[in-house]
Amino acid sequence: MTRITVAGASGLVGSNIVREALKRGYHVSGTLRDAEDTGKTRWLMALPGAPERLTLFSADSRDSHSFDAAMAGSDAVFIACFPPLYRAADGTPARELDRQRGYEEIVRPVRDGCLNVLAAAERAGIGSVMLCSSTSSTNPPVPLAIKTEATALSDAEHQMAQGKFTAAEKIVMETAAQDFCVAHNLRLCIFLPTMMLGPVVMPQHLEGGSHRFLVAPIRDGRAVHDTVPEGSISVSHVGDVAALFLNAYERPEARGRYFAVYESLDWADLYAEFARQAPGAEMPPATERSAEPPTQFDFTRRDALGVTMRDIPTTIAETARWLKSQPFG
Repeated sequence: MTRITVAGASGLVGSNIVREALKRGYHVSGTLRDAEDTGKTRWLMALPGAPERLTLFSADSRDSHSFDAAMAGSDAVFIACFPPLYRAADGTPARELDRQRGYEEIVRPVRDGCLNVLAAAERAGIGSVMLCSSTSSTNPPVPLAIKTEATALSDAEHQMAQGKFTAAEKIVMETAAQDFCVAHNLRLCIFLPTMMLGPVVMPQHLEGGSHRFLVAPIRDGRAVHDTVPEGSISVSHVGDVAALFLNAYERPEARGRYFAVYESLDWADLYAEFARQAPGAEMPPATERSAEPPTQFDFTRRDALGVTMRDIPTTIAETARWLKSQPFG
């Protein structure tokens, strides 16, 4: 049976890739910073099929050789160990850093860490790389009427000039990964999600990131925001994102970038969906503004991977039902 390596197995995306891979019968080598951390490992090892087919390893992206044991015998590596960095080491928000600190403390660690994982994969003879990035890498200086994976490319210098180092880290990582994989003849697929909802593997995933926008109204009776944010945001079911990763791996012809969102929805409409699932919760008042159309995508490449993506109301309703069932006690 094929073995794959999931770098970042305890993260939101990584743990769902592990769950989907086990469901499909794969043997999985998963990495996290501390494989003795039972606060994380117990949830992973409780997944169906995990006792027989999941092995966990300690690895740190600052040390390429720490991944060697986890890469041994694998056919592919799924890299999901680089969540956005919003603060420097001393706690300074990324947006407040100057160009030098922003690059060195936010952008470069992600770039170098990804290259370290790729170097371990190349040493192990792995032929396929599935990389989790973000739609923050799809925002060129001049907005596009319809985004495609080939044309929606951020300009890292333009983003950094605006203090958007957390966004710039993704396009810099992608570019470095593409260059490495071309040089070493590795097949590379890059996935571009934004807000991800749906059942999660461990309770830690409910405390930050996208889920807090639904957890807060259901659990605490009030929304995260005081006012409805302007603009729109792209949404997907995290289980569908994991399926995109596995489907791309299983299709040898799959290469390049893939949107990993269902579509983009205006924040006001998104909060209306949240309100349906949390009646009585205090929701933010809408601000008077000129409505901007949500981001438009060409999903031809995404759809070629054969995953039927759940629409946003379905995803929110499923997540809400799951949360109300108190899955973690």
